[in-house]
Amino acid sequence: MCVSCGCGKVNDNHGDSRNITQSDIVTAAQAAGITPEQAAQNLMDTCQQLTSGSQKQSPRNTNTRER
Repeated sequence: MCVSCGCGKVNDNHGDSRNITQSDIVTAAQAAGITPEQAAQNLMDTCQQLTSGSQKQSPRNTNTRER
């Protein structure tokens, strides 16, 4: 979906490239060497950490490549 607004239109960025789409998640996962599901989970984990004020890194990413 347009992950940003939750409209359910998988790859419609509504004419604004700042909106996150499924394609964005897929390409980000490819860049990180992880699955799209893991990328989405990492996004959710990060958002939860930001809202809770926690700054520690999530242990979920098992990709060992240097960034």
